[in-house]
Amino acid sequence: MPEAPQPSLNRPMPGQHLTSELGGRPWQSPPQYATVDDAMDWYLERFDSQEVVEELMAVLESGIPISTIANSMQLGAVLQGVHSIDVGVLVMPILIEMMKYLAEKTDTNYKMGDEPEDTDRPSDAVMTSALNELKNQQEGSMETEPMEEQEEEPMTEQSGLMARRA
Repeated sequence: MPEAPQPSLNRPMPGQHLTSELGGRPWQSPPQYATVDDAMDWYLERFDSQEVVEELMAVLESGIPISTIANSMQLGAVLQGVHSIDVGVLVMPILIEMMKYLAEKTDTNYKMGDEPEDTDRPSDAVMTSALNELKNQQEGSMETEPMEEQEEEPMTEQSGLMARRA
């Protein structure tokens, strides 16, 4: 009989990530930049690098929407403690416009992220008409049986769902 392997005890304990000191993570401390202007200056420094712009254009050409990239950038900055979430939400439209400008300037194809999807799914009108047709077929094939009438008991003081039965 082969011997069972020894379990590894070098793993983190469940919930260990919840035991760090308050303020020990970058997003738990005050942000480096508290205003939209300061945060935009930080982003502009990143966009000033030719390598970053080339990498960004390659990502855009792969089909990832600008809105997704902008959201990822601002979320990463929030996690690094660069700015707060509310500043990130305010910065996003500016980031989107900057990336759109760079893509147009470099003749890069891009998606904004709000385009309708080209799928093989039928439209709502086709689905509605198919459901109505199916419903009509079922109604025609079903035999209608008269329902037995039930006598209703008159309402008394102690009638209702929770009332005791006599």
